[in-house]
Amino acid sequence: MNELSPAGQTSAAHIEMELDRAGKAVVWISVISPLFLSQIAYNLGTFPISADLISYALFTSYLLVSGYVSLSILSLLLFISAIALAAFRMSFSDTSGTWTSLLLLSALYAPFCFRLRGVSDPRPVQDYIQRTFVTAATVIAVISIVQIVAVNAVKSPFITNIHFVLPEAIRSEGAYTYSREDAGLIKANGFFLRESSTLSLVMALAIILEYCTRARWLVLGILAGGLVSSFSGSGVIGIMAGLLLPRSLARVPVFVACLVGVVVVLFTLYSADIPYLNVWLNRLDEFTMPNTSGYARFVAPLDMIAHSFDDGFFSTWFGNGAGSYLREIGLLKVKYEVNDPTWAKLIYEYGLLGFALVLSVFVLRLHSSDLRVEACNYFVFTWLVSGQLLKPEFAVIVWLLTLVPKQLRRSGVARPVTATNFPWHRGEMEPMEMA
Repeated sequence: MNELSPAGQTSAAHIEMELDRAGKAVVWISVISPLFLSQIAYNLGTFPISADLISYALFTSYLLVSGYVSLSILSLLLFISAIALAAFRMSFSDTSGTWTSLLLLSALYAPFCFRLRGVSDPRPVQDYIQRTFVTAATVIAVISIVQIVAVNAVKSPFITNIHFVLPEAIRSEGAYTYSREDAGLIKANGFFLRESSTLSLVMALAIILEYCTRARWLVLGILAGGLVSSFSGSGVIGIMAGLLLPRSLARVPVFVACLVGVVVVLFTLYSADIPYLNVWLNRLDEFTMPNTSGYARFVAPLDMIAHSFDDGFFSTWFGNGAGSYLREIGLLKVKYEVNDPTWAKLIYEYGLLGFALVLSVFVLRLHSSDLRVEACNYFVFTWLVSGQLLKPEFAVIVWLLTLVPKQLRRSGVARPVTATNFPWHRGEMEPMEMA
């Protein structure tokens, strides 16, 4: 037996433990479902019950029933408050809100209040989850590299996206751009993912995790190839956010100064009219041009929020009802494309109070986990600026990578991670703890 120091840490070498076969299988299924199975679904009307949503529900239910999780009281109170306020608003809303949207939000974010019980050293578990995700993402990257060559040579829809191959009975419904062509080039989407932007975001997260942990250049090169094959800037911006956003409050002034410097450099390059850079810098014009990507993502949502605030006190603070954002776009008969980034969707549908509560649940989940802060920054930025609020595949990945709690240094005797006190071992179990 290892001797323990007064601070509760072992004086022996680092004790590691690997998951048993059942634990590894559960992790792999949880990673594979959002990356490879998200388009397989049983459709109830226009609502798809996707394979990743089913996997998410089964895994969280198993952990709850088995008592392998601890409950965050603060997260639970914030979550209940958000749902209660939304239900209160829905009860007298005269807009096109739907209870289905609120129920989906509840199902996706209720598990964020639970995580694995703390053990003395959870790092081996966290490392295995991250390695599994990077491995699966690398497979997707290889597929996308092969795909971009093959699909532009053959031009066949059957290798463009799995959506065109699946039988209609199990094909997920939804308005997505399964095949996107730009300048005569069909962009890769990894075949199993819905859009090229989704591929870009998956590659970006895998690059951050790999670079901050094992930094294998071959793997980073393959992931970079997958990122490039998507021809989407979403992942590049996500990587910049993950690596450049401040990792503590003390670094905020430095970040602000760097941000100002970047803006000045971009403005200078834009004004210089350099031919080779104009292909990229001319996209800055999109912020003033309706029906462009930049306008739809960043300017048009502001118009929707301004319209909501003009409706009065209740719409400002309590929103217009769950699911009303996209439906109201049709009712307003706007003449330009409008995207639904999370920040705009939450403020419009749940109001400023609901936005603050749901954001608090999300951020608390991230920064109380053992996930690296760079990945946390990536998740916060990506979640806020893109339409990921009600996407099961995104919620599953965030939940899984933040399943292991941050290790706290406590006085007393610490329990080493052994096969008998780790959750997926078939030994004795302790009751669910309250955190």
